[in-house]
This record gives sequence, structure tokens and C-alpha cells, in this order.
Amino acid sequence: MNHLKYLEFQRLMKELQFVESDYEYQNEIIRIKDSDFLNSVNDFLNNYPELQEIYTNKKSKNIDVIEDVQIDDDIKEEIPEDKSLYRSIAKSTHPDKVDNKRLNHLYKQATEAYDNNDLITLYKVSSELDINIEFNEDLINQIRNKIDLLKSRTKMLESTFTFKWIKSDDESEKNKIILEFIRSRII
Repeated sequence: MNHLKYLEFQRLMKELQFVESDYEYQNEIIRIKDSDFLNSVNDFLNNYPELQEIYTNKKSKNIDVIEDVQIDDDIKEEIPEDKSLYRSIAKSTHPDKVDNKRLNHLYKQATEAYDNNDLITLYKVSSELDINIEFNEDLINQIRNKIDLLKSRTKMLESTFTFKWIKSDDESEKNKIILEFIRSRII
């Protein structure tokens, strides 16, 4: 394998790991704090009964449309399976052969990735284990695409009302965000 390509691959794997971690972190923050944000919206609306009535009526009219929307949060790339790569990983990480929590966790990751035909994750795990691998430019491009996709999803999370509300330190700014949220639901 070309050493420069290998270095590029290692850099992309580290970037992918960071971007995945950042996306998971942002997503978890929003998941945890979303109910707090919605409670604040309700508290705000309780202080303005006229606005609450408009909001409630408009929201009930749109509930049927919202229930029909389905969001696909699956980021995995559909790519061909690679048995030899999976076997190489399993030889050094299988819980029956190795008593190491980190390695056993990598085995679980690799098994899930293999079952889902997620070759990028298999390559990521093999990179963590320093397993010598062969890859082509197509895989490098798929990794770059996955990184770009995760970055755009993270950016989208950061543009949500909940995220803006969480990051705001000022109570009047929080109220402006709540009001902006309410307006977006009424219009």
C-alpha cells in the first residue's frame, strides 16, 4: 500500500471518528434538553393566553401532516461486505479469545458493521487495531462523503431552536428564541 495513501486513510479515519463523536454529542444534548425547551415554550405560552390559543389551534391543524413525516436517521453506507477484513478483526478481538473490554467492544462494533454491510466502520475498527488493509479511491471518497454528511447533520442540529435555546445564557435571548419557535409554528 502506498504510504501517502495510508496516511491519508488514517487522517480520514481520525476525522470520521471526531465528526461521528461530535454528531452523537450534539444529538444527545438535543434529545435530553428538548423536553426542557418545550416546557419553557409551554410556560411562555401560559403567560400569554391569546398567543397560546392561536398556537394550540394552529398546532392541532398541522398534527396530521407531522405524523405522516418519517425521518431516516441511518447514516450507514450500503457497500459490499468484506469477510476477510471482518475475520481479521474477529481473530484479535473475539471475547472467547481475548479478555479485554476495549477489544471486545471493537468486536461488537465490527460484528454490527459486518451484519449491516457497513464497510467504513469495519475499516475504522481495523485502523484502530493497526490491521493492514487494502483500499481504493472509491472507499476514500465514501469516507469523505460520510464525513461531509455527518458535518451537515451536525450543522442542522446546531440550527434547531432547542440547540440555540440551550446555548443561550441570557434569559431575554431564550425568550426571543421561544417566540421565534412559536411564530414558526403559527405561520
